Amino acid sequence: MSGSENERRPKRSNSCDGQEKISYLPEEVLCHILSRISFKEAVRTSILGTRWKDLWAVMPNLEFDFKSMYYPNGRRSDSKEKLNEYMNFVERGLILRDGLNIKKFVLSCFEVSDFPSIYAWICNAITCNVQELDVRISVHPYAQLPWSLLTCKTLVVLKLSGRFVLNVPTNIYLPSLTILHLRSLVYLDDISVRKLFSSCPILEELEVVRSDWDNVRCFIVKVPSLRRLSLCFDPVSSEFKDCRRHKIMVDTPNLEYLKLCDHVSEAFLFNNLPYLVEADLDVQLPHMSSVFHSIFVRRVIELLARISSVKTLSLSSGTLHVLGFFLGDDLPTFDNLVHLKLGIDRTQDWYWLPNLLVSSPKLEVLHFEEGLVDVKNPDDYDRHFRSMPSEVPECLLVCLKSIEICKFVGKADEVKLIKYFLKNATVLVNMTIRCHCLNVVWNIREKLLVIQDDLCKSPRGSSACQIKFIV
Repeated sequence: MSGSENERRPKRSNSCDGQEKISYLPEEVLCHILSRISFKEAVRTSILGTRWKDLWAVMPNLEFDFKSMYYPNGRRSDSKEKLNEYMNFVERGLILRDGLNIKKFVLSCFEVSDFPSIYAWICNAITCNVQELDVRISVHPYAQLPWSLLTCKTLVVLKLSGRFVLNVPTNIYLPSLTILHLRSLVYLDDISVRKLFSSCPILEELEVVRSDWDNVRCFIVKVPSLRRLSLCFDPVSSEFKDCRRHKIMVDTPNLEYLKLCDHVSEAFLFNNLPYLVEADLDVQLPHMSSVFHSIFVRRVIELLARISSVKTLSLSSGTLHVLGFFLGDDLPTFDNLVHLKLGIDRTQDWYWLPNLLVSSPKLEVLHFEEGLVDVKNPDDYDRHFRSMPSEVPECLLVCLKSIEICKFVGKADEVKLIKYFLKNATVLVNMTIRCHCLNVVWNIREKLLVIQDDLCKSPRGSSACQIKFIV
């Protein structure tokens, strides 16, 4: 036997001894070790020996995600067999747990159709004093959630996704809930929604993605403790033709962050937002609406007035389209706004941009996230921007330090507007221009390089300004 083989033998023995020593550690220590890895990896440790076989089942977090467990690469085969294996695995895990408290319980499987089992698993998690419950199931046609879920005193985080019918019991109360996410649920009526939110006395984060079938006309959020609110109502189906007058009512005196994506509601009643710091708006007039454009535009302007205390504001392309119909000059003043992110003005060619800059006297960062022109081919674009006013907005003279323009294609009006900013922004530090990713396909790369050289030679109102041109 060679010397090298003799050297390897004790090393292999030491490794085995080390594995045996780990297996004799207290269960609490082993569970702590498993908590440092993913649930999927923790389950794999069951092959290490008898001591490890069912250890994953007593971990504080149980995350049964069908896709990540069986199809991590997205490829599907033998789906029915895998689904049966998944359901048996969940059932076995809860049996092995035998009532031990659960910190986090995740149940994600859009293929499962056996709702009685899902119902039982949720009830089991509740009896284990679950603190965080995340259920993502595609339920057809509809299924009702257990009432015990809505009276669970230990729940801190609740996330539900699927066609669950939310039948709110009279004794609903979630005293520990701070985070609530609801996606594609069905509600009995308007009152059930209001009752649900009012039964969460310390709720801080609410995220709701509504569906075509949610059965709510007036969506009311009145939660004094709420700090973050995200509401999305953008039906996927092009056949959505609910002509009822939907509206949103929000009263959240401690709200700090608001995201509103709504292409259905005709009215937005927001009150009591003294601490709002950041807002992201994506609204547009519903296709089947009977409301006149002028009325809807005025309602959006009133919404902007309600959130005018923000420091960061995002306005989507749809919102900019609505603002394009605003003929007045009395935009609300954003006295605290320092960061403005804009979509693309597809119809009005930035007609209202000067007024928006005038209404933002403390603006420091201006970001055109979707670019300045909406083109599928640069040769097809023949529109012209509105000329900027001779009187320069105050923010350009005093505080605007950073401008970023994305999807630049080199149209004459784009260059003209950039030169205007370079010349008149007297404290500008960074001008970042990101060219459209299809510039090579469109064969405009050489043209963009010529424009880059031209812009670098353009007059600048700020000696500290640096141009970053990314082709």
